[in-house]
Amino acid sequence: MSVILCMPGWRSERSDKGLRATRISPLSDYQLLNGCLEEIDATDEGELWLLCDAQTRLAERVATAERLRANATGPASVRTGGR
Repeated sequence: MSVILCMPGWRSERSDKGLRATRISPLSDYQLLNGCLEEIDATDEGELWLLCDAQTRLAERVATAERLRANATGPASVRTGGR
């Protein structure tokens, strides 16, 4: 595998199967429960960049929701996703 340039916050590699990007920083349980991905697979660099950008924006917004929930209900609900 060879490492390719992607967007900040992601490490990406090229393999025989295409491209894969992995987040550098871990996601919270709340982010994972609400659709944020730790890895993305794509067929070309344009697709990979768009998916990484979308996931980065989603993670930022979900983190904001997580902070709002913590302020409203306390940290215990955030860890469990409020379930």
